[in-house]
Amino acid sequence: MSIELIIFDVDGVLKEIVDPYMLLHRHFGTVEEGRRHLQAFRDGHITYHEFAQLDAWSWRGQRVDEIKDVLRSTPWTPGAFETAAGLKARGIPFVLLSSGFDLNVEDVADDMDARSWCANILYRDHGRIVGSMAVRVPYAGKGPIVREIIQRWGVDPARVLAVGDSDTDIRMFEQVGHAVAIRPRSDAVRRAADASMPDLTAFIAFIDKIEE
Repeated sequence: MSIELIIFDVDGVLKEIVDPYMLLHRHFGTVEEGRRHLQAFRDGHITYHEFAQLDAWSWRGQRVDEIKDVLRSTPWTPGAFETAAGLKARGIPFVLLSSGFDLNVEDVADDMDARSWCANILYRDHGRIVGSMAVRVPYAGKGPIVREIIQRWGVDPARVLAVGDSDTDIRMFEQVGHAVAIRPRSDAVRRAADASMPDLTAFIAFIDKIEE
């Protein structure tokens, strides 16, 4: 069966860094704040939207270009660009879906020539972070967004492949015909996928095998 669309997670899949939020906290010296926000969310004391606003507030006033430099410095997953080139050669479009933020995801999409992307938005003004965030991809909320993407593209879900690494990507896997886990972060992710890979170096070979 041919693949008509691929949906990639970004953090831990195309880029090796799994948590861009904590990456910025380390860079700006706000690690303890970030840990408190995350623990409060995990304990159910605050919503994901509130967590996102607290994290964004931690970085208020920071320069956008500095943040972009930090994010650009993170390593790509081996095989990422070969995967993009291979998909383009085969005429298979791909999009990015991340619960990270736009200052990272937009650049990744541009570098890989993705057809579109969806992520949370860090608001800024005059080149600086203002301290708030638009939550477009809530925690464990990728399922409905994947359905919207599939409907927008007008493709058969059975011909869509999703690529992720975390438990939040399982909801994405459930909406499509094929799923690949890159460095799966739990056994649940590994079980939910059709295949698991340590990186993207064998991804195109996997696609070719599906389409035989």
